[in-house]
Amino acid sequence: MVRSSFVEVLGLRIYVREAGAGKPVLLLHGLGVSGRYFVPLASVLAARRQVIVPDLPGWGRSERPSRPLGLGGAADVLGELLRRRGRGAVSIVANSFGCQVALMLAQRRPELVGPLTLVGPTVDPRYRSWSVHAARLALDTLREPPALWRILFADYARMGSRRLAATAQAALEDRPEDRVASIRQPILVVRGERDAICTSQWAAECASRAQRGSFRPVAKAAHAAHFSHPLVVASLVESFLEEGPDRLGELEG
Repeated sequence: MVRSSFVEVLGLRIYVREAGAGKPVLLLHGLGVSGRYFVPLASVLAARRQVIVPDLPGWGRSERPSRPLGLGGAADVLGELLRRRGRGAVSIVANSFGCQVALMLAQRRPELVGPLTLVGPTVDPRYRSWSVHAARLALDTLREPPALWRILFADYARMGSRRLAATAQAALEDRPEDRVASIRQPILVVRGERDAICTSQWAAECASRAQRGSFRPVAKAAHAAHFSHPLVVASLVESFLEEGPDRLGELEG
């Protein structure tokens, strides 16, 4: 059963969903969409773990700061949320833009971050233009389950076009291809085989650039594989977290 509450972090009210008990894992949403689309995965993982699903400030039900936080601000809020919980390094499962936030946090505050699962990480360094990403987003949306459309459109409207555009620009200007190589935590890259936003080339490259990286595809899934195929993604996450650091580091396609 998913529980929800508001907590204050760095002067901002953050909406947080929680479920389960045990070792914690945090699920981090992407651009525009709130943590709602992580509930299917959270419900599966909660059978064995404590699952934490925040809405970053400006997203979903969380407070809207006067200005968009950008990657750095989002990482700072997330880091403070984890620090206050005092549970040590926490594993993170992130999607899309959330992968960029998670990588920045791991670089800035490595003591707070455990193994990272990056589902459809952005941004492919070969495609840093508004027009390309708009077209890819439109195509990917058509490949997602209709149930996700309702969440996407409602959350995009709540975030607002100006805040959405400013955050998207920050994402396009970021260079995760450089940052991922500096991360010491084990990294699992997961990509839906029908993902129109994260290319197969970039997903494999992201894993290969990591010091301890691995790559797993999800058949028939698009960008939000955790939503459309929660049982498959949960199995990949559990296997990854149970492998242990000494067995990580292979790049598998």
